Amino acid sequence: MSLLLIDIGNTRLKWAWCDGAPAPAQPAAPGALPTPWQHAGAASHGVPAERAALRATWQGLASRGAPAVWIANVAGPTLAGQVDALLADTFGSHVAPQWVRTAARHGDLVNGYREPTQLGVDRWVGSIGAHRWLPGQTLLVVTAGTATTLDIVTATADGGRFEGGLILPGLQLMLGTLARNTAQLPELDVLETGSGAARAVRALGADNTHDAIAAGCLAAQAGAIERTWRTLAERGPVRCLLSGGARHAVAGALAMPCEMHDNLVLLGLHAMAAPG
Repeated sequence: MSLLLIDIGNTRLKWAWCDGAPAPAQPAAPGALPTPWQHAGAASHGVPAERAALRATWQGLASRGAPAVWIANVAGPTLAGQVDALLADTFGSHVAPQWVRTAARHGDLVNGYREPTQLGVDRWVGSIGAHRWLPGQTLLVVTAGTATTLDIVTATADGGRFEGGLILPGLQLMLGTLARNTAQLPELDVLETGSGAARAVRALGADNTHDAIAAGCLAAQAGAIERTWRTLAERGPVRCLLSGGARHAVAGALAMPCEMHDNLVLLGLHAMAAPG
C-alpha cells in the first residue's frame, strides 16, 4: 500500500507520497537525512487555485490505489474537516487517516514536557523524525515557519529525550508585525530577505531601510538559534537541523553549521508509519 503523509501547518498544507509499502528508506550518505518519498508538494490555506491544484495532483495519484494516510495537524478542527472531506472525495470514504497526537513517548524517544500533551504535534513529530535517523546525538531541531521553533533532543542510555525548546515569531510574522505597527516602514516578504540582508547581519548594519528591516528580523532569528546552539555545544557535540519555509533565508544569516531538510514533520510521519 502507498503512503500519504500530510503536515497541516498554520499557513500551508505540506504533503508527500511514498509508492508501495512504506519500508524504511536509507539515507543517501551515512548520517544524512533522507527524503523517502517520490512525490511532494504544498498548498497555502485560503488560496483556491492551490487547493484545486492539490486536488488534481491527488486525483492523479489515486489511480495507484488508496493510500495509508498519516496526518499531523496544528491548524485546528476546521482545516482538519476540510482535509478529511478532500481525502474522502479523492480516495474514497473508506480511507481512515491516522491523526497523530503527541504522547509521553514514541519508541525510545521520551517526551520531557511537563505536560506531554501540551507539546505541539508538529514539534513532537519533527523530533521523532530527526531522532529516528540520527540516534545517539544531541540535536537542535529548528523549524522556520509561521512560528520559529527550536527543539532540543538529547541522547540517553535508553534512546533519546525531547528536552523542550523555544518558540518565537517566525520571520514573516516579524516582518509583517513591524510594518503593520509603524507608520512608514514597508512590509517585506520573507523571499525578499536575500543576500543583502544576510550580509548586513554579519556586518552588524545595513545602509538602507529595506535591508535594515530584513537584517534586524534575521538577526533576531539567528541570535536565538546561535545562542541555543552555543549553550548545547558547551556540553558536547550538537547538530543543528533546519527546516521550514523560511529555512534558506535563516540559514544565510547563521554563523554556525546547520543541515537543511525539506520537512522534518513529514520525515517524522514516515518514521511513525514505517518503524524499524
